Amino acid sequence: MAKLFIITGHGAGDPGACGNGYQEAERVRALAQRIKALGGDDVMLSETNRNYYKDNGISKLTISKDYKIIELHMDSSADPNVKGAHVIIHGDFKADAYDEKLAEFITGIFEGRSNKIVGRTDLANPTRAKIKGYNYRLLECGFISNADDVNKFSSRMDEIAKGILSCFDIGVKESQKPVVTQPVTQTTTTEKSLDDWANEVIAGKHGTGHTNREASLKANGCTYDYQTVRNRVNELYGVKATTSAYYPKYTGNSYGIDTVFKAVGVPEKYCGNYRNRKPVAQANGITNYTGTASQNNSLVALAKKGMLKRV
Repeated sequence: MAKLFIITGHGAGDPGACGNGYQEAERVRALAQRIKALGGDDVMLSETNRNYYKDNGISKLTISKDYKIIELHMDSSADPNVKGAHVIIHGDFKADAYDEKLAEFITGIFEGRSNKIVGRTDLANPTRAKIKGYNYRLLECGFISNADDVNKFSSRMDEIAKGILSCFDIGVKESQKPVVTQPVTQTTTTEKSLDDWANEVIAGKHGTGHTNREASLKANGCTYDYQTVRNRVNELYGVKATTSAYYPKYTGNSYGIDTVFKAVGVPEKYCGNYRNRKPVAQANGITNYTGTASQNNSLVALAKKGMLKRV
């Protein structure tokens, strides 16, 4: 039986990918909490108020090499029909038995990818883990931009958590009871704080999806505006509230990549040449960006739709 160390993607002010009313950082932290709750002492959860990519957290880890590391993410696409999960490992390694079981399990829930396991050498955290000698994989739990994937992620969270544990031969601790996922129906007259309501949302007591949650909160006597509760939930997960994950829609006539970038407010440091623009391209799903006309046209097209994701 392995021991599992879970890293939650993004956070510390970075919401990650956004779609269907959710933020990636909040969703993967919710899943991580369930994995930890169900796995008990066999699971170590990284600090959820950190961004392990930005603060180079893996390079600073001092955990035992016996731990298997899994970093949780959700993918995004400008096309809402794109869906599916996969496992990412460092390109210099072959998939081990844990990777294979994890890929088989997760793609059985989130179908749609042609490759269940992908080797990458251009991502920072797999490389950092390789240098440190840690057994690591990154798990893309479907597309947050796809409504079906998001619904599966939220409504089947305990099933996903238990399945991930099983892939590492970790059994569910009997003392851990699954979280209630149905909206609370009884009314209450007890005055609750903002944190009380936010923690109930985190625990799943008001269902999934913003419409259901808002209705359930009101029905149960919450006097706080729903957006206020939602912002507090994000704060508890280390995610700052954000007005939009995307740059404003470009309404001009230019197809020049830098002209468009500057018009929608992309910072100057991401303009001028393809190396500067690379972080924007990667944030929008172009992982092998070299500044070709086709790639630039794709970024411009996203900007014209108001779907160019912020870095």
